[in-house]
Amino acid sequence: MKRTSNIVEKMPALLVACGLIVGSLQARAQTAPADRPVEDRSNTLAEEAVKRNPSIAAIKSRVRGLGERVRKAGAWLDPMVAVEYSNVPIDSWVLGDHAMSGLQLKLQQTFYFPGKVGLREEVARGEVRQQRLLLQERKIQLRAAVKRAYYSLALVRQLRQVTQGHIKLVDQFIDVVRVKYEVGKVGQHDLLRLTVLENKLKDDLNSFDRDDQSLTATINATLHRPDDTPVATPERISEAHVRPTLGQLTAEAERSRPRLRWYIEQAKTHRVAARQADREGYPDLTAWIGYRVRTKAGTDAGTDFISAGLSLPIPFSYNSRWGSQEREQMARARSAEEQRAAALDRIRGALGQRIAAWKRAAQQAKTYRTRLMPQAHRTLDATFAAYQVDRADFASLFQAEIQLLEFERTIRQAQARAALSRVEVEALTGKQIR
Repeated sequence: MKRTSNIVEKMPALLVACGLIVGSLQARAQTAPADRPVEDRSNTLAEEAVKRNPSIAAIKSRVRGLGERVRKAGAWLDPMVAVEYSNVPIDSWVLGDHAMSGLQLKLQQTFYFPGKVGLREEVARGEVRQQRLLLQERKIQLRAAVKRAYYSLALVRQLRQVTQGHIKLVDQFIDVVRVKYEVGKVGQHDLLRLTVLENKLKDDLNSFDRDDQSLTATINATLHRPDDTPVATPERISEAHVRPTLGQLTAEAERSRPRLRWYIEQAKTHRVAARQADREGYPDLTAWIGYRVRTKAGTDAGTDFISAGLSLPIPFSYNSRWGSQEREQMARARSAEEQRAAALDRIRGALGQRIAAWKRAAQQAKTYRTRLMPQAHRTLDATFAAYQVDRADFASLFQAEIQLLEFERTIRQAQARAALSRVEVEALTGKQIR
């Protein structure tokens, strides 16, 4: 009679707790699988990073610096002017004491062999073009880095929100189980299992908070702004489905990926440098003109002299110097082409992996969101209803709750993996996928 009296006394509290849980489950069932538009700011943040990140400014300054090499490569040697006080006797430094003495004026200029200057300028321009392609590559990888951190941050916050909801739900389960424990319908171990689960979920929140701070700091550092600047993320990550094929994406990478074009430009520059080396071995012409101012010396009338001359170096070491450099540049050109082929193979393999991961993640997110999640909610509802009237044991209720938590987390993780796979595909192809 005493136990029956306790049950009757605890019944109002039990009914209130059950009503709260039923309302919570219904609310979660209505909102969890719903589709609603979200604000995705990943592209905005990525473009802001391109504008503000110091590494971009550093490469731009390097490009401007290399541009000055083009002017330098096209410059000629300065003409040389010489003044010579020549052929005066050691014991008399006066002009006119000797017939050969005089003041010699000389103007000299070296003329490059035709084609040398143009090839030097073309090599310098090639280096500028290579650096510009590296600038484009850096922008692509910077955008990808921002998007990776952004979607990872969005996932962390969504998992934290899911966990907070389940902490509230488990806390309500604890109230119900405690009432049943107090009236002797369940054992203490059931109450302890729920308490352990609640504490574990609360500890997960600490990890989510740490990851939130870390990823927020990463984004703000990449955007070159204060660490405490808030970063807003969507409550849901849109499920991006794969549209292009592997062949289409590979072709797009060949057209748009700056790294692949950099290899091509590098090979071109080395071939021009090989032609330059061949031409550099040709002798340059040096011409000069001189004028000697003389004075009368004895019977010599002191008539002024004029002279002109040409000189050419003899290229005895042409093959060992310039021939070797030409062969080196041709070998480096072939190496760049082979590196491009290897890089394209790596990109094609990586694209295949990312497309497969993208398709699976999008498929999994859709399956869990449209089919498994509604079933999990109905399972938990039915299990809880049966548990209230002692037609289901605690283990079934506990397993239904764990399954619902796992499914909600799986949806968010799959949506994030799909978004991250798209980011990787964009980084590999060098083109944004709409």
